[in-house]
Amino acid sequence: MKIGDNLLSVLRSAQKRVRIAAPFIKVPALERALSVVPDDVEVTCVTRWRPEDIASGVCDLEIFDLIKSRDRSVLLIHPHLHAKFFAADTACLVGSANLSYTALGWRIPSNIELLVKLDTFDHGLDDWWRALQAESINATDEIRFAIEREAAELRATKKPIARPEADQHKDYDDSTWVPECPRWTGLWEVYSGDEEQLPSSALASAKSDLATLSLPPGMNFMGFEKALRTAFRHTRIFDEIDKLAQEGLTDLAASSLLIEKFDIESGNVPRRWQLIKRWLSELYPEDFRVEANQEVLLKGKNL
Repeated sequence: MKIGDNLLSVLRSAQKRVRIAAPFIKVPALERALSVVPDDVEVTCVTRWRPEDIASGVCDLEIFDLIKSRDRSVLLIHPHLHAKFFAADTACLVGSANLSYTALGWRIPSNIELLVKLDTFDHGLDDWWRALQAESINATDEIRFAIEREAAELRATKKPIARPEADQHKDYDDSTWVPECPRWTGLWEVYSGDEEQLPSSALASAKSDLATLSLPPGMNFMGFEKALRTAFRHTRIFDEIDKLAQEGLTDLAASSLLIEKFDIESGNVPRRWQLIKRWLSELYPEDFRVEANQEVLLKGKNL
């Protein structure tokens, strides 16, 4: 049986909800998949929808129209999605195949792909889905048009379009990135084109941070803040601090971390650590607090 036919068999069994996550989704494949799903079944679809994906043709913007035309259906965007997950109630398929004819064996030659059938109660799959959904943003007309515009600009350059998962030859290591802009809201001001009041140094650092975090275009402020929280949460600096703050992260320990693992010069450490604490306490007030009179960053309750 073709992988795609196995997928249709699983989706056809849905009685309450269908969940789909795939970075690359093409309209014909999505249309064929949804054709077997009963009309009264709720459908939630998560995709990556980055401009380079659209420009290179591996994903379609028109999937938005297809989802919108269906009752009880929503399209979500997670710009760092790479997993492939297809679920009908508690039955799911997990593996390598995107939602395209080539990946699902409906076109010759087809890709060599793998989709394994599991129960969503196993292996933490329901928890994984809830976390993915919580981090994703709703697709909107504004985001669609912004992505379409950026994709057209990429195609117009007539240069090869490199996708984010491809390793790039760079003069620096992205994993050592640490926020530079003193205020995370400075990133919004640059993103939204309202940057006149930013000093030149803050403007440069905001642009640098935005380039590293690769946020989707066309979002409103609430969507931007959510996407920024998600992107920052998946960085190495956040992961390191998150672990150390469980027991309390002192300024001295944080200084050592920034110098030893993130190549921050000692003279710049106090300023960079202060702005990191500001980002963390403002973007994640439910997760981080600074102990009064101690300058210890802790995982815990609100400030």
